[in-house]
This record gives sequence, structure tokens and C-alpha cells, in this order.
Amino acid sequence: MARPRRILALLAVFVGLWMTAGPEAAAAPPPEIKARAAVLMDARTGTVLYEKNSRERNAPASTTKIMTAILAIESGRLDDPVKVSLRAAATRGSSMHLYAGQILTLRELLSGLLMRSGNDAAVAIAEHLAGTSDAFVTLMNERALALGAAGTHFRNPHGLSAPGHYSSAHDLALLARFALADPTFAAIVGSKEISIEWLDRRGREKDVNLRNTNKLLWMLEEADGVKTGTTGEAGPCLVSSATRGNHKLIAVVLHDHARWYDSMQLLKYGFDNYDLYDYADRGAVIATIPVAGGLAEAVDAVVAVPAALLVPAADYARVTVEVDLPKIIKAPVYQGQKIGEIVFFVGDKAEKTVDIVASREVSERTLVKTFLHGLLRTFRLLAGWGVL
Repeated sequence: MARPRRILALLAVFVGLWMTAGPEAAAAPPPEIKARAAVLMDARTGTVLYEKNSRERNAPASTTKIMTAILAIESGRLDDPVKVSLRAAATRGSSMHLYAGQILTLRELLSGLLMRSGNDAAVAIAEHLAGTSDAFVTLMNERALALGAAGTHFRNPHGLSAPGHYSSAHDLALLARFALADPTFAAIVGSKEISIEWLDRRGREKDVNLRNTNKLLWMLEEADGVKTGTTGEAGPCLVSSATRGNHKLIAVVLHDHARWYDSMQLLKYGFDNYDLYDYADRGAVIATIPVAGGLAEAVDAVVAVPAALLVPAADYARVTVEVDLPKIIKAPVYQGQKIGEIVFFVGDKAEKTVDIVASREVSERTLVKTFLHGLLRTFRLLAGWGVL
């Protein structure tokens, strides 16, 4: 009887191994990290894959500069010449080593801000765009709130510790997600080194090399951002990003003396255990829908937000997508009006819905509007011929 029992025992082991290795196997547990607060977020969808005290207020140190950079880029003035004030040049802490009276472009200051973590560059940017640092900080707080970072409040543009200057791991991930969508920001934070032209105090031109403070760019092949930060109150902080294929992740660790290792562990955990099912970009045209009774015959149906679903790797093959759109719609149609939806299924379960909206307004056809529309077309035609 010993042999049959042994065979049955081996069969039980093989069955157990097969069941745990199958497609329904549970995802691996997240890593244990030393950070006081942390979050792992999918950049495409905003899905949170891991969090630890992610909404807790913490000193953000120089990760503050992500917000400063957003305002600098959104100003549309990156080619402006900026004269460095004595106040900016004297700013303590990490420095780009600017001197009073020096003139650089806003773009060069942006590079120094993000790569060398220059507090002097932060003040120079703030003063140039808003007149004073205080006025600029007001803009920072307004923009942060508009971007969904409701648990954040800034008191300066650089991140040196100050009463009432705080953020959270979750908010910093939100800000980084928004900033990384901008090619200028992404190119700078993803660079290991950048060289800028510089006039020294004697007016001599030379090239200055800016080396990124983010060591993760050298430690992890897939890393492509974002920003370091360290103060006595905040401890070592890191907002990082990495991309594998079409999948980008953002990790934030605050007050973490193992920030490089912990960030790599979080990013690896996300890539190894989750996959991105990417269907369509925001604004992608899904179909052109005829409009009944409209001044235009049809309207484009476009995706309102990125149509993508993040799923456990084992579920990726079970994802299907259904597009629900009418064959015809009736005027009037308003720009941004919902006219359909994209539904993501995992197996038989609907997991996510994304709106499809009208790309433009289509007015209802009436006698008066038809006459005016025809008159306008005739006027434009004659103007094009040079008759008018």
C-alpha cells in the first residue's frame, strides 16, 4: 500500500502547483518598504497599485519643484531672458550657482531647477513670472488645487522647510503624472546630463554641465524621471517614473532612507504584476456619426479621456472592449456632449466605462439658420476669390 499512497501524494503536489501557477493565480504581495509614505500609480489611467499613508501630509522638499516647473512651462515663455536677482542668487540650499545680474533663458533655469535642483533657479523663475516669490506661490497653490492636489499647500517655489508647506505622496504622483505628459518636462527629467551656455562673472562664455540628481536614471534601465528632494524635516524623498513598452508607472517615496531601492522595488512590482490594456488616446476619433436635422451632415465621435484599463497580468487575455454608439443622432449637438461609450470587460464583468463625446457643435437646421449659414458660405467664397 506504500507505493499507491506515495503516488497519490505526488499527484496532490502536482495539482497544487498547477493550480497556483494557473491564470487565476493571485498577484505577488507588494514589497515592504521603509518610506513613511508612498504610492505607486499608473501614469496612463491614474490607477493606484500600492499606497502607504499616501494621503498623509509630509514635507515634500525639492519635489515641490515639479509644481514650479509646471507653471514655468505653461507660461509659454521658455525663451524669455531672465535676469537673476540678488535675492535669487542668495537662496540657500541646493544651488545652480547663479550670481546676481546673470542673464539666462527661462528654459535654462528650468533645466537647472529640475536636474541640479537649484533653489536659486526656483526663485529666479518665480520672480520673473510673477514679480515676487509670494505671488508665484499663490499661483502654485491655485494650479495644484485645479489639478486635484487638494492635500497640498506650498509656501515657497523650491521646497525648503516652512510652516504650512506640505504635500502627500498621492498629490505628488498626480502632479508628476500631469507634468510627464508635457514633452519638455519629460525630456529634461529623463536626461542624465544637459549642457547649457553660461556667461561667467567676467562675461566669458562657457558650457556648464548639469548632472541629474536622480541616481535612479543610472540604476534602473527603464527609469525616465522625475525629481529628488531632501531636507532635515522631509528626509530623503523621490518621485520616480519608469516605462516598459507602452506602460509607464510613477512611484513616490517620502522620508525614505532606502529611496533608491524602495523605488525600484515598487516599479518592478507594478511591471511584473500588472498590464495595461490600451485602447485609444484622448481625442481619438472612434466614428463619424450622421446628424439628422443639423447644419452639418455629421460629427466626429471622440474619446473623452484615455481609454485604457490596468489589470492584473493574469487577466490581460480576458479583456474585451465593446463600443456603444448610435447609428444617427438628432441636432442640436453640443461640443463635449456624450453620445456613446467604450466599455471594458474582464471576462463577463464590466470593469470600466469611458465616454465618447461630440467633437464639435452642430446647430439645428431651421429656415433662418439655413439662410444665414448659406449667406456666410457665399461671403467666404467671394472673399476667397478676392471679390470682397
